[in-house]
Amino acid sequence: MSGVGIAFGNTSAFIAVCREGRSEVVANSAGERSTATVVAYQEGELLTGTPAVQMTVRQPANTVRDLKSLLACRLSSVDPSAQACKLDEHSEEIVVNFGNVARKGVSALTKSVFDNLKETADSALGEGKHDTVVSIPLTSSTEYKNIIKKCAISAGFNVVDLIPETIAAMVSADNTAVPDDGHTVVVRVGGSSMSVTLAKVLSGMYSLVDHMEEGIGGNLFDKSIGKFLCDDFNRKNRCKVEENPRSFSKVLRASKGAKHNLSTMNTSECNIESLFDGMDLISNLSRPRFETLIQNDLNKMKDAIQKFISKHSDIAINRVVLAGGTCKVPKVQSVIGQLFPNSPITNSSPDEVIAMGSASHAGMIGKYPSLSTKAESESDGTVSIPLCPTDIEVRVGDTVTPAIPKNTPLPCLKEIELPEGNVIVIEAGGKCIAKAEVPGSDDKSKVSLHLEILEDCSIEAIIKDSFTNERTSVHVPAPKGA
Repeated sequence: MSGVGIAFGNTSAFIAVCREGRSEVVANSAGERSTATVVAYQEGELLTGTPAVQMTVRQPANTVRDLKSLLACRLSSVDPSAQACKLDEHSEEIVVNFGNVARKGVSALTKSVFDNLKETADSALGEGKHDTVVSIPLTSSTEYKNIIKKCAISAGFNVVDLIPETIAAMVSADNTAVPDDGHTVVVRVGGSSMSVTLAKVLSGMYSLVDHMEEGIGGNLFDKSIGKFLCDDFNRKNRCKVEENPRSFSKVLRASKGAKHNLSTMNTSECNIESLFDGMDLISNLSRPRFETLIQNDLNKMKDAIQKFISKHSDIAINRVVLAGGTCKVPKVQSVIGQLFPNSPITNSSPDEVIAMGSASHAGMIGKYPSLSTKAESESDGTVSIPLCPTDIEVRVGDTVTPAIPKNTPLPCLKEIELPEGNVIVIEAGGKCIAKAEVPGSDDKSKVSLHLEILEDCSIEAIIKDSFTNERTSVHVPAPKGA
């Protein structure tokens, strides 16, 4: 069963697909794993992604960015100077006036980005109304949820659920096994905002403890790099390049590229042809210099996180999950690691984890459709969830390995590495409910167990010999009365 996950951010969007329980981000038609959430108007056509980004330099008055921050907002709450285009308001929706040629509502522009994402999904899965989960900010209003869902449906997606971004990041981190009980902190630092979420994990269930958001993001890094490049260029050429909007836009675009390069490399070249009066900008930025330039921005992030965790100093943090593209910057990871010295950091592809977690959630709903219908059936906001009625354990010889604790929410999936042996016994409440042996194995074989308990308490298991790759499947029917 396949599913689609979409992470719609303020600066970029990611789309991931879940196939056979595994989620991966897919590239768009340009070969890029992310799509810029920028829209431009040119000769009666709406451009999205990279073509729209290029228009921010050529025709800034015909481009709009940061769409996410304009959805479900009133014009009075938006800073008009943050956009090169003209913003109006009509029927309680912000409207973009493209060079006095065309007027488009923000929801229609957002829909055009989802159209682009739909093409990417179709290229990966074939055409169709794919079951889709879209990530949203944890504090999203009902109006925002309705708009983002409507945009995705209008583009051709079958939206089965909306998931908070921080929860999607945790789902991605916990995709292969039930997480350990305890407390998790999710630090998300995106292009223009950051959030810190404290969640309690109990038997695979997430419950929110606290959450905060700040208008701090990777765009601060872009401005710091841009200031350095402008100062260097001005000193060499005796000019003020930042006073030319077109030239300064080129500098910020180069700054963003340098930031991405320095997330994986030690140096980055910043070259811009004919930046100002025919003069070229040629500069080489090292990672140490970059980290010095952004130190004040890092301090702002550090202070915001410290203020949050100081309110919960009595809680032991079991792990920290990183999310958002800015968390790819090594220095950002280092600063967060220093704030949580005793907690393991999960920092695998932080820019993609939200999309992958959303896709995993979509795949799970596709496999267990009753999860979605149950969530919608309760009028008082509560959800009835089936639980494992007893402890499930696995015995190999004289060694017993705990597998699924009693009262674990179902369905549940667990991957277990077992001690040496060739006869596997699955026990429920201390009683044998299944016994199996891998063909060709012996008492020295190293085996692993893929154990899945469904909502009706039936069990599907696959036992695999790690050396020969031989497998044996086991099915335990649901107990009577379950």
